Amino acid sequence: MGHTVDTNLLEPYPAALVSAVEQAAPLWIRRRIREVAPGIEIDVEAVASTAVGEMMRELFALLRCDVDDQRENPLHVLRRATGSVSRALLAAGAVPPVRDEFETRAMPDDVFAIGPLTWRDLSDDVHEAGITWGAWKAATVLTRRRNEGKIG
Repeated sequence: MGHTVDTNLLEPYPAALVSAVEQAAPLWIRRRIREVAPGIEIDVEAVASTAVGEMMRELFALLRCDVDDQRENPLHVLRRATGSVSRALLAAGAVPPVRDEFETRAMPDDVFAIGPLTWRDLSDDVHEAGITWGAWKAATVLTRRRNEGKIG
């Protein structure tokens, strides 16, 4: 789909996460569109391409930030980036599923529950990269706080 971002601008663990998501996201989005809106006439490739492009730009921007400046989780970025898919499905006449209050509050733009709830939803490779990234981020933050004398 041609959404390559320059992972050379990232630390190794964020770069691995971006690469894994970039590999898995197009298939994930196309599959979820077909699952949640069977029979709806929509250009799945175009809709998925738009969503993945947004997803990759936002994920890259988040992971370029210093870990102390990151105010959200990469999974939140992936879920939010499906808003364009929801809008396209609504415009095509798809009927959104009934969602519980938590899901509606947590993912207001993802009315069809397209976005992944966990790393593993995308793929085992994304799961591994996401867990490794999380451990790296935690270790980075802890090391900084120790060096600042804020923890023992």
